[in-house]
Amino acid sequence: MAGRVTIAQVAEEAGVSAMTVSNVINGKPGASEETRRRVMEVAGKLGYRPNVSARNLKAGRSGLIGLIALDLTSQYGLEILRGVADELASAEKELLVNASYHDAVREKDRIEFLARGLVDGVLLIAPVLEDETVELLRRQKLPCVIIDPRRLDVPLPRLSVDNYHGMRQGTQHLIDLGHTRIAYLRGEEDLESTSIRFQGFEDAMRLAGLDVDEQLVATCDFSYASGFRTATRLITEHRPTAIVAGADLMALGAVDAARACGLNVPTDFSVVGFDDLPQAAQSFPGLTTVRQPLHDMGQKAARALLSLIEGQQLLMEHMEIGTELVVRNSTATPPGGGTA
Repeated sequence: MAGRVTIAQVAEEAGVSAMTVSNVINGKPGASEETRRRVMEVAGKLGYRPNVSARNLKAGRSGLIGLIALDLTSQYGLEILRGVADELASAEKELLVNASYHDAVREKDRIEFLARGLVDGVLLIAPVLEDETVELLRRQKLPCVIIDPRRLDVPLPRLSVDNYHGMRQGTQHLIDLGHTRIAYLRGEEDLESTSIRFQGFEDAMRLAGLDVDEQLVATCDFSYASGFRTATRLITEHRPTAIVAGADLMALGAVDAARACGLNVPTDFSVVGFDDLPQAAQSFPGLTTVRQPLHDMGQKAARALLSLIEGQQLLMEHMEIGTELVVRNSTATPPGGGTA
C-alpha cells in the first residue's frame, strides 16, 4: 500500500469505526477483546504506524526527553545512556542529549534551555546540581529523575545503587582469600558515594578484626592515570598485597602499576574494582569488580520519568538498585597462602 497508512484505512479493513481504531491504538477502554485483536492484526498487516508527533501535540507535549550527562566520553555515562535510549525507544520518545562537563553554570543553562517547553522531562547523570539549579527544577515543575546523585538528600526523584553493601562485598572477597594488608583507593571527595563506599570497606575490615591502615588509604580522581600513580606509590612505599578501588578505571590503573613494580596479578597482588565497565571483562586479567547495573539504571530512571510525565506518583523518591560481585582473574590468595 503506497503512502502512509491511515486510521480510516485500518477501520475499513477491520470493519469498525475510525474512533474504535483510535481507542484501541491508544489503549483506551470500550472495545471487546475480539475487536482489539482484529484491529491490531489489521494494523500490523497494513503496516500502520501511529503518528506520534500528532499524539504528543494533542497532549501538549513535545515527545522529547532531555538528558544531561556529566560528559559524553566516559563508558560509565555511555552505558547509562544506552539503557535510557533503549527504554525511550520502546515508548516512542526521542532523546535530546547534552553534556555539562562538570560545569555547574553550563548545567544550569542547559536545564533552563530545556525547561522552555522543549522537552517533556529531563534525566541528569551524576549532575553537579547546586542549590540554585535544584530550585530551578522545582520552580519550573519540569519532571526529572537524577541518576547517581552526588548527594542523596537532594529533594528530587533520584536513583542510585547500594554502594555500601557493594563495597563491603568486594572487600570481604579479599578477606576471605586471606588478605590482611589491603589498600584502598577513594574516589572524588565531592561525591557522597565515595564516603559510603569507604564506609563499606572500613566496616568489612573491622568486622573481620582487621585494622584500617591509614597509610594504605589514598584519594584519586576516577581515572586510569590517577589509579596508576597512586597505586604505584602505595606499592613501592607500603607493599600491600591487594587494592580495592572505588572505580574500575582506578582499579585498571592499579593492575598496571603492580606490573610496573614487577608484580604478577593475581599471584603476587590482587585488585578489586567497582562499576563493571566493559573494560573490566576485556582487560587481562579480567578484573574482579562490583557490578553497578548501569544499563538497568538508565532503563529504570527513564521508566520513572515517563511515569512522572504521565502525572503518576512514584512509590518512593529515592530508588536504590542492588549491586553484584563479579569474580574474575585479578584476585587470588596472597603470597604465603593467606597469611599476608
